[in-house]
Amino acid sequence: MNADRLFMLVDTCANIDEVKHEFPDLDFLTYFYALLGYYCIPTIKLYNETKIDENTLNGILNGKIQPQRDDLIQMSLVLNIDLKKTNFMLSLAECESLSYKESRDSLIICAIKNHYSINKTNITIFYLSKFLKAVESINLIRFNWLTSLAPGS
Repeated sequence: MNADRLFMLVDTCANIDEVKHEFPDLDFLTYFYALLGYYCIPTIKLYNETKIDENTLNGILNGKIQPQRDDLIQMSLVLNIDLKKTNFMLSLAECESLSYKESRDSLIICAIKNHYSINKTNITIFYLSKFLKAVESINLIRFNWLTSLAPGS
């Protein structure tokens, strides 16, 4: 497999079908090992830096366990790959791509774009989700107060 061509297609193509047209046998595991080889990342780094259970990670890397979305996101953070490659990997594993429509996903996208570690990403999600909930409750209070002043209420 020509990894240069594969990653060029992932970066430039609009969807997974265009890449699969040129690489019809491409699956998650093949793509993932191509990433590891292309970026010269030893698998031990995944064991050391992800929060994925060792047995689960073994199963994923051996193709015996279907990876979960959060596992793949952790792996992409360790690999330090961009958003297109991350979403392509999620698609190959039949997981939902990251989207700005979801607040948690938006924070993960920000982490990927800024090359955050897993720990920094988790801390960011924790504190910003608390902040967003606080802002949301303020808006609800403001909305309730405004509607209570409406005529006929």
